[in-house]
Amino acid sequence: MEMRDFDFSQANAHDASSIFEKWKWVRHGSIHLDDGFTLIASRGGEIVGFISVQWRTLPAPLNGADEGFIDIIEVQESVRREGIGRRLIQMAQMRCRERKVYQLRAWSSEDKKEAIPMWHALGFGLCPATEYPKGQPVRGYFVAKPICSTQTEAVA
Repeated sequence: MEMRDFDFSQANAHDASSIFEKWKWVRHGSIHLDDGFTLIASRGGEIVGFISVQWRTLPAPLNGADEGFIDIIEVQESVRREGIGRRLIQMAQMRCRERKVYQLRAWSSEDKKEAIPMWHALGFGLCPATEYPKGQPVRGYFVAKPICSTQTEAVA
């Protein structure tokens, strides 16, 4: 299968409903249509992958700068390792560049280690995490990639 077999587009409310139906574990607050964006990959009218990014304002010392936070990215198992996740992330980066956000960032649980080479290949840095700020134990990692070269550019 080649990348040209897939269509990539902006999700709408109908697409969000299809995502919730297909991926029943996805929380409704994870799909961003108004406070961010959701992009879908489809083949033959069926959604086979998606990425949902929320716009967030960063705290000090980056006061006024925004980031795109990847709330969720999912690719149907039968079409994984075909470049769909990579393409969705690249499209999210372009959208973030248009908005001049400081960075694109995501969190992943420890069980998603197979994605680490993809994140590195796309220029993301990795930061392992073992504890939430409130002291709850957690195992996973953050990935982040600067989008704007400086904080000034991000808040301009």
